[in-house]
Amino acid sequence: MILQEQSKLLSYLGLLPFIFSCILIWIIPSLAIYVLVGFIAYSLLIYIFLTGSWWGFAYSSGNSLYIPILLFFAPFLIFIPSICIEQLIKDNFNLLQNYSLILGSLVALICSYEIGHFYELRKIKLNSEYMNLRFQLTFSVRICHLLMIAFIFM
Repeated sequence: MILQEQSKLLSYLGLLPFIFSCILIWIIPSLAIYVLVGFIAYSLLIYIFLTGSWWGFAYSSGNSLYIPILLFFAPFLIFIPSICIEQLIKDNFNLLQNYSLILGSLVALICSYEIGHFYELRKIKLNSEYMNLRFQLTFSVRICHLLMIAFIFM
């Protein structure tokens, strides 16, 4: 029981950089580019950590490792079309002049978290308390990414 409580505490503490970044960017917009790059880097690190756990679950249950490996590359695979769309927006609507490649990165990450959460729900059989925790964490991370995207368009 103590281990479960510690892992729950660590999970929620992992949200603090996401939340702090969202607050900081709206309070001190002059630091926006630094906050956005830090946010993206942290988000990518957390996502990579999750893909490692998905790989571990797949390995220990005897499932195929191809999907967790593909999920590892999801942000990069989504990023390519995202930057093409971002370039189209930038050229045709005169937006995003100061945030080149930032929007594509945020979109790639939020999509990757969504795909990963769907994978967890479908393929990883864990107790409902853990799955509820994962939903709360993923939902919070989604909101933080959307707040960063909203900042870009303000």
